[in-house]
Amino acid sequence: MKFVKRRASRSLLLLVVLAWTTAVSAQQDQSSLAYGFVSPNTSENLKLDQAIKGMNSREETALRNKAINLGCVVRTKIQAFRALGSWSDGAEPSVMVRVKSDEATLRYVLSRMGRDAQQKYVIYFHPQPGGEADLYTLRPRAGARNLVALTTALERAGIPFRTLVPMKQTTTVYIIDLDRDLREKIMNAARTLRARVTTEPGKAKLFGDDERQRAKTVFEQDIKTYETKNPNLPPTCDVQKRRKR
Repeated sequence: MKFVKRRASRSLLLLVVLAWTTAVSAQQDQSSLAYGFVSPNTSENLKLDQAIKGMNSREETALRNKAINLGCVVRTKIQAFRALGSWSDGAEPSVMVRVKSDEATLRYVLSRMGRDAQQKYVIYFHPQPGGEADLYTLRPRAGARNLVALTTALERAGIPFRTLVPMKQTTTVYIIDLDRDLREKIMNAARTLRARVTTEPGKAKLFGDDERQRAKTVFEQDIKTYETKNPNLPPTCDVQKRRKR
């Protein structure tokens, strides 16, 4: 009888552990470290040097601060970095946000940023096991801070879209591979740049519209949907600070 009881106890313990592990895994899947990319730029056909100059503009700083202040609304810390978004025939200053949240919250934050910055499109990547897209992160050797040289190397490698984020020692490159057809080109670029590469699967979404007013409508609908499901959200961090004075 004691043996049976011990076996039953062990089985119960195993079930508890499995249930706890499953719950934790599900929670981690819902609140993973996600990435969003929004530009403050509303000009057309910027040259690379103009885009790099725009990374230090008032609009860039304002959009980064807006992202950080939204952290109080969604009750989680939001990091925002100045960035350079570039593609085969253009470039623009951008802001990369990094936040541990579910997908709906991430989309809400980007919709508010996109609406206020009068953007046509914003894009995000949310890690998910078995996701249909991949996010590649390239960390070149220390000292790789020349944005023109990095952009040229990535272009020569055949990578059509990329975001460069200057850090203290180097510049980190983020590439969302929507169709999973860039791996070979990315690895070649990594070898050229002597960069460490990490990759993770997930869901990527580009949303908005080619016309700014219609894009605003898309963003406002997302905002309304989220706020309806999450009523009585607190104000932004800067508003809360002013109220405490």
